[in-house]
Amino acid sequence: MARRLAALTLGVLYSLVSPVFAQPGNTFTLNGSVNDALGVPLARAIVVAVSGDTATRQTETDSAGAFSLRDLPPGTYNITVSAPLFVSANQTVTVGPGIPLQNARFTLRLASLTETVVVTASRVESKRQETPQAIDVVDRADLERTVAADLTDVLKKNAAVDIIQYSGALSGIGIRGFRPQTSGVNKRSLLLVDGRPSGITNLATLMLDDVERVEVLKGSASSVYGSSAMGGVVNVITRQSRGRIAGAVQAGAGSFGASTFAGRVGGNAMSRVDFDATATMFDQRDDYRMGNGEVRPATRYKTRDEAIRVGFDLTPDWRVNGRIEAYRGRDIMTPGDLASGINSQSKKNLEQSAVDVRLTGRVGAHDISLTSYRTAETSHVSNVTTTNPLDAPYLPYLSFESDLHWNGVQLRDAWRWAVRNALVMGTDYEQVNSVSRSYARTGQRTAPFSADSDKRTLGLYAEHTTRWRDGRTVLALGGRVDRITTATLDTPLKTNFTPSETAFLTFNPSAGITHEIARGVRGHATIGRGFIPAEAIMLTGFTTTTVGGREQVSQGNPDLRPERSVGVDGGVEWTTSRSRVDVTLFRTVVGDRFITNVVISNPPPPAPIVVSVQNGLDAHISGAELDGERQLGDHLSVFANETHFFNRKERLASGAEQDNLNVARTTIRTGADVRFGRFSSRMALRFAHGRKDNNFNAPGFPIIDYDDLTVVDASATYRLAARHALVVMANNLFDAFYYEKLGFPLQGRSFSLSYRIGF
Repeated sequence: MARRLAALTLGVLYSLVSPVFAQPGNTFTLNGSVNDALGVPLARAIVVAVSGDTATRQTETDSAGAFSLRDLPPGTYNITVSAPLFVSANQTVTVGPGIPLQNARFTLRLASLTETVVVTASRVESKRQETPQAIDVVDRADLERTVAADLTDVLKKNAAVDIIQYSGALSGIGIRGFRPQTSGVNKRSLLLVDGRPSGITNLATLMLDDVERVEVLKGSASSVYGSSAMGGVVNVITRQSRGRIAGAVQAGAGSFGASTFAGRVGGNAMSRVDFDATATMFDQRDDYRMGNGEVRPATRYKTRDEAIRVGFDLTPDWRVNGRIEAYRGRDIMTPGDLASGINSQSKKNLEQSAVDVRLTGRVGAHDISLTSYRTAETSHVSNVTTTNPLDAPYLPYLSFESDLHWNGVQLRDAWRWAVRNALVMGTDYEQVNSVSRSYARTGQRTAPFSADSDKRTLGLYAEHTTRWRDGRTVLALGGRVDRITTATLDTPLKTNFTPSETAFLTFNPSAGITHEIARGVRGHATIGRGFIPAEAIMLTGFTTTTVGGREQVSQGNPDLRPERSVGVDGGVEWTTSRSRVDVTLFRTVVGDRFITNVVISNPPPPAPIVVSVQNGLDAHISGAELDGERQLGDHLSVFANETHFFNRKERLASGAEQDNLNVARTTIRTGADVRFGRFSSRMALRFAHGRKDNNFNAPGFPIIDYDDLTVVDASATYRLAARHALVVMANNLFDAFYYEKLGFPLQGRSFSLSYRIGF
């Protein structure tokens, strides 16, 4: 430890006293340092030296906040330093023979509400006020103050998303009016972890222990990210600790026999090596009580998740980062629909894991990134109760298993080729493999409902950004080409199925602009196209069954076009150092939606009927989003956001239209944060009105109106000492009986108390 502190001290001293000195070939090196307003060194700040219209050199500060810009030809340079959550700073420096030696010292102040740096809109860091897209940022403070068990809770209480959430660790989201989805490879809202595909279809399996912030991009992003980004993108940014090793340990207990133990640690193990490690164990031993006072049977569960990251500075300009994460859900009880009583209970074990390795570096004005990743998601479901008396001797028995695997590589080049112009371009390759297995009550394996499948995607993208008036006007133009190959595979025991393969190309463009109308007031607008391909069984293969005594062949349609959308939005944002208000209007038109079970051949018996899938349906979505926050002095801040849909209709095969299900007409989230000395607290409210869904317990599955919901949460932290704190969480404070999915009511009022020790 003493050696590490000595090395850190020497590094700071060196950055302060090292001069600009001549190099062979009449070039020079500029050394300097970057600190925050309290004098703390800032690691990984970006330092750019610009001469004329060319970004001549670029580097990054080390763990001591020091940097070196090497091989500078004689001349005058504008040095710009930027870092996430801080305001950029500039200096003009002249280097050359006979010029007095000097050092470059920068002090960065914390950014205001709109100077936050985001990476989701264009896959590179950019200031929020220079981003045309509408983006919600859930920062570390929001994560700590939100009463949440997983990512789903964080999103539904902070961001403009719609939710479907079941008791039994199963949930999904929808953005900009697209119906929430809990499973499947091809979704209409894309989930990323540090910019790469998450490999997670069930959001309930993504925990929060190593999350730094969450960015939610609203609107089509297929021109940057490819398929599944029709409604928007959720990008989970994980911790990357640098500097002194620090961490925390937390233990807690709560309602329904719940207990939690969590710990994290991170920082520089050596001068060039940094790491993060996190682990959380949760166990709810009792069934929870609903808001109507009744206990919901079969709602116990326990989870465990861990993550570790190691980073290594190869050179001042090149770095490699590796991360491993794992989630384990054990004995997760799932009660079934409330109408079924205790007759449809099941139990499942869930596993999710991911490994990624990233190489990042700079060559001149090029910011290069290469990422390789592999993820896996596995589910094992067992029947616990049943209405069939023949099942009773075998209960509980394994009934279904599924395996999903993602393998991919991402290569990106962010090229700042002039002062006002930057080009981000790259290629993504991904392969997704899906396997499922079904079992009879006797344990014998049976044919699964869906055939095994494989999807391979190769995407090429580019987005050019031009900045005028020091970033007060920004124009972005982009596009992406994807080639997707989908195949169904030979599936054990599925003897009535013949596999096949098909491929297609798709191009999706986008454009966006943000413009400062007046001081503190900017307009922003985007237009873009999104898409998702059909599931493998819709595109390929032949399934033979008997329906009503006659043979029927369900065949894939290799000419089936992907579902497409065109989204347009525009808004106005007003900001001050303490306030931000944004109003955005949006409209999305969806075409080429899929029509299943279309009869394409009906010859006289005994020849089989042939059915397939065709394009032909559409949907129309429009609405408004209001997002605001204000700091009221040093002790109180308030926030609120609202999403209201003017229209959210989808066309059915019959020609009729219906509202998109599980999408609330109006959702409001609001709250207040209070801080007094050692005490901090948040009170938050969520209100949803106008939700609809099928009633699957009534004949014909009619669409019904959901009850409105109003749920209030509260959290409070009291710091006993510099490193010790008590944390109290109150979920559903007013004990509402509510559900995100009809028949699956969620917890009534519950409390938890935790003790946290930092180091």
